[in-house]
Amino acid sequence: MSAINLNGPGAINLENIQGMDLETALLAVQNQRATLLEDQLKGQIEGVQQKNTQIAKLNQVLAALNTAAATAPAGAKPTDKVDLSKSPDLKTAMESANISSLPGLEKLNEPPYIVTLKDGTKIPVDAAGKQEAQDYQQRYWAFRSNDYSGAKAVVGIADNPAAATKGDLDAAVQNIKGQIDALSNSQQMDMLRLQSLSNKRNEAFETMTNFIKKMQDSRSSIIGNMR
Repeated sequence: MSAINLNGPGAINLENIQGMDLETALLAVQNQRATLLEDQLKGQIEGVQQKNTQIAKLNQVLAALNTAAATAPAGAKPTDKVDLSKSPDLKTAMESANISSLPGLEKLNEPPYIVTLKDGTKIPVDAAGKQEAQDYQQRYWAFRSNDYSGAKAVVGIADNPAAATKGDLDAAVQNIKGQIDALSNSQQMDMLRLQSLSNKRNEAFETMTNFIKKMQDSRSSIIGNMR
């Protein structure tokens, strides 16, 4: 008769049980049940801890998004550009949370403005670069160049279409909040299962302990009667 493994590698099989007396077989099965429940409990604890860690990382992303949103002028419209190039914490937090991108924030390092020169060159700049370009435009000076032929004069300053907007930022905040809520809800179910496994594990060990005590008491009684 081939061995039938009841619960994976190293588990008790029918051949082993058949070679045991009844008490030993019952104790072995109960011990294995307790061990399996303990393994499940450890796995469940690890799962809960992983979600705790991810929620903490998402909270860091949310904090970085809120900090970036705070840099927008009061009363900013959803279509107004937001300079995320000065928010390195956001990129770091997203990488830590394994988030490659968020809708509207695919290019975190894109400055909010584009300066166009007379020769067609386009230079992305931040708010300070925009102010610099406006000064150079008034004087018709070469912008960030040693070419004074006039080809590098500023002829236009516009919003960078690749840069994020205030609306993109608000949408990203809601996206991260949704992820946090989903993980929190899932975690509540995990905690219920964790409590259930913990109770079953404790009951299994208690049953095994009681069984061992009854075996010992029974044998002591038999030995006492033989005297």
